[in-house]
Amino acid sequence: MSNQDRKAKAQAAAGSTGRGASAVIIGGVVVIVAIVLVVGAVVVGAVRDGGGVSELPQGVAAGEPLEPYADANPPEDAPVVDVYEDFRCPACKVYEEYLGGTVTELAQDGRIRLRIHLKTVIDSMTGGESSAVAGSSAVCALDQGAWTEYHEALFALQPQSEDRSGFAEETYTQAAEQAGLSGEALDEWQQCTDDGTYVDYVQSVDDATTEEGIRATPTVVVDGTQFNWGSVIDQQSGEVDTETLREVLTSGDVPEGMVATQ
Repeated sequence: MSNQDRKAKAQAAAGSTGRGASAVIIGGVVVIVAIVLVVGAVVVGAVRDGGGVSELPQGVAAGEPLEPYADANPPEDAPVVDVYEDFRCPACKVYEEYLGGTVTELAQDGRIRLRIHLKTVIDSMTGGESSAVAGSSAVCALDQGAWTEYHEALFALQPQSEDRSGFAEETYTQAAEQAGLSGEALDEWQQCTDDGTYVDYVQSVDDATTEEGIRATPTVVVDGTQFNWGSVIDQQSGEVDTETLREVLTSGDVPEGMVATQ
């Protein structure tokens, strides 16, 4: 073999090795990119499925209301009662004290389909996110099967002042204990609340309902008609006309004189 032939053979071998190395490098890059894509997809999927701190209640999409008594299986033609509320709203506390028990009872009995829209009106007025955190903590209580008790307890502990600070942190735990949570259930609720797990969800509901024109709380809508809930409260005695309230809610028919106007 001549020197020229040896040189040509060596160059050919070197060229072959170089292409092989390039192929290995390119292959490695492809694998790395694929891993990044897979990991990214897993992370995105986890967030969409509720794996991050910003989760959605089970079976509920962003912006949609909660149905805390869906297990009552109301019939398809049951009147739909939509309640828009903010745990920091003083009028909402009044509504809860006077009408909340009856509305809850009808929902638990499956005579109405109750949908709760958690709003953040006071946050918008004062800043901060206490309304959103309070709403999130209530969804955490729903996860633990303590919606009714926690809902009632938190409204009862509503701070008197409407300012940026909102609920004191210890108030949520106090409400949870009053709602009967303890042990592992209390620990899970606490972690859920501390993480602000449903804060973004609550904000999404406020955004969606504001776009629909609902800016005040409490707002009660019965089968699409806004109900003046104060019309069943005697302004002198403070007594509630429970019979009329039941009739309006279970019939889905709001009499003309009880239709709310904004």
